[in-house]
Amino acid sequence: MNKFKYPVYFLIILINFILQTTVFESLSIMGIKPNTAVIAVVSIAFLQGELDGIITGLFAGFLQDSFFSLYIGCNMFIYACIGFVCGYCFKAFYKESFLLPLVLVAAADLWCSFAFFVFNILLRGYMNFFSFLMPVVIPELVYTVLVSAFLYRFIYSVIEMINSRTGYRRRLF
Repeated sequence: MNKFKYPVYFLIILINFILQTTVFESLSIMGIKPNTAVIAVVSIAFLQGELDGIITGLFAGFLQDSFFSLYIGCNMFIYACIGFVCGYCFKAFYKESFLLPLVLVAAADLWCSFAFFVFNILLRGYMNFFSFLMPVVIPELVYTVLVSAFLYRFIYSVIEMINSRTGYRRRLF
């Protein structure tokens, strides 16, 4: 077992949270900013598997719940589900493919937006999802996918560096 991977995941999620709440606030376009927590959870889950995806999803969701949510657990559940589903692709696909993580980030961001709508807006009585879809969800989805092309490569290189230093070799077949 690689003893360095969980502290590195912790640092990736923590740095991501700090950047998302400071730097990406100033890079927002018409109030829309990328959801970099989704990118980090999808990247780690896709590169390392379901368990690591669930752990990083729980931690990323806990940070967001503790600072921005009225309820503890909603974001933890959403990101843990994203980590599990994207981690399920761990053994089935090549990690060197940079197109599949972009598709996974897009699907995960859609799931995150839909779950946010259900937990935070629909339960308060607002029923029109399409008025939420066009001005918020679609621009955030595009922005998140564009940013994920760069962040996935960074997280990929960090995880490959850790795996090479610890002697971990992934079997292709």
